[in-house]
Amino acid sequence: MSAPRFVGRHIELQALDRFLSAPQAGLAILYGRRRVGKTTLLEQWLSHGPREALYWTATTKGAAILLRDFSQALLRSDRRFTAPIPESFTFPSWEEAFERLGHIAEASPDPFVVVLDEFTYLIAAYPPVASVLQVAWDRRLSKIPQLRLILTGSSIGLMERHVLAANAPLYGRASAVLQLHPLPYGTFVEVFPDWSPDERVAAYAVTGGVPAYLAPLARGKSFVEGLRDFALVPGSLYLNDPILLLHEQLQDTTIYVSILQAIARGAHSWPDIAREALMAQNHVGYYVKNMEVLRLVAGRVPVLAGNAERRRGLRYHIQDPFLRFYFRFVEPHLSDLERGRTSRAVQTIREDLRAFIGKYVFEDLCREWVSESAEADLIGFLPETTGSFWSQTDQPVELDIVAASRRAKRLLIGEAKWGDKPVAEKILTDLIARSQRMPQVAQGWRTDYVLFARKGFTPALTRYAASIGAQLITLVDLEDRLVKGARARSRKVH
Repeated sequence: MSAPRFVGRHIELQALDRFLSAPQAGLAILYGRRRVGKTTLLEQWLSHGPREALYWTATTKGAAILLRDFSQALLRSDRRFTAPIPESFTFPSWEEAFERLGHIAEASPDPFVVVLDEFTYLIAAYPPVASVLQVAWDRRLSKIPQLRLILTGSSIGLMERHVLAANAPLYGRASAVLQLHPLPYGTFVEVFPDWSPDERVAAYAVTGGVPAYLAPLARGKSFVEGLRDFALVPGSLYLNDPILLLHEQLQDTTIYVSILQAIARGAHSWPDIAREALMAQNHVGYYVKNMEVLRLVAGRVPVLAGNAERRRGLRYHIQDPFLRFYFRFVEPHLSDLERGRTSRAVQTIREDLRAFIGKYVFEDLCREWVSESAEADLIGFLPETTGSFWSQTDQPVELDIVAASRRAKRLLIGEAKWGDKPVAEKILTDLIARSQRMPQVAQGWRTDYVLFARKGFTPALTRYAASIGAQLITLVDLEDRLVKGARARSRKVH
């Protein structure tokens, strides 16, 4: 069994088609985390038909070597240049290289696609290149109708600072900006068609939908086999990629790793993170904020909370699911795994993954079900916000799923259960009672209820839910809605 080479991405492919078919020159920005599939997306797009294209990938080499490599790639793409290219040939400057690019594009009878892949490596090696390209674009390249220039980058921070920010040289020049996200859960039926829904959720918990991390799992006939025999093995991306990802985007990664370890162990407030990471509380904010910018960590507040409640209730979570899994299950066993000793890690995962999924992943998927159901007009209102609610007042309360509309004064409140037994009636009665401690419920907002359960519901709960109009959503129901949502978005772009 192997993962499909290409799944989904219909929206992105159509955006690239629109970019190509425009009558004027175009500059596109494509960015996203490492391994998310930027190169695969572009290769798939370029394979759709005969197109003249120059695909050049920057590396971590020095500036002079990158200029030489790009210079030679330019000459190879120039059909008018038939002489052998000396190994040492290079244009004297990036200005002259971009000038030659303009000549090649002008000579092309069809749209000429130029991809500068991993542009952030080039920026790191030669920071003025963004300004040099901006000047070349403004003076000449943007006036060549055949030219389609695409810049890609994996360092989200560098792309946003040097390409997308308002003070960046190339700001405002792009006619298309695409941030490539991991694959949504709704595509996992295509990736793992022979697995059970439980196993697909486990795969999502581990990978977060990043294609490169899906491939090793999909080589197994089951989730455990894929994890044990192909993912958690020496040399695997599962062991090496997380620290590489941090090193590429952050300085002094030791402190950041300590904070991520603390959050993975269950510390979510600044005081708890500081205590777990053995650092001063007033130092935590700087590092956490840096990771928020890079989408590695996210701060969450209770739904509909006021300013005071937002400050008191702020909780930090690892936003990247793969990092979350790595620091919870892989990093503590890294020495053994690098030596091919997988038994302890796999045993820990088998024992603790159910609680991990229930606490972090299943709730996220249930909130996604709410969003997809609202989009399909299945819950009676359009929420303005969807999240969780918690309060540490005299009567503490935690509500897993809360979707709210201030405009309509409507709430949908839910509970997510990833247990191994059918959910009983008491869970719903308890949820209704706890929800009364949420101010908006106490104020009389119309409130509906929904329960999500991996193993279904008892007959008594089914009867009681029907009598009060509460929705009961099994794992099969949830997956079906997420798949339909993904397919509906795919159909809209055809």
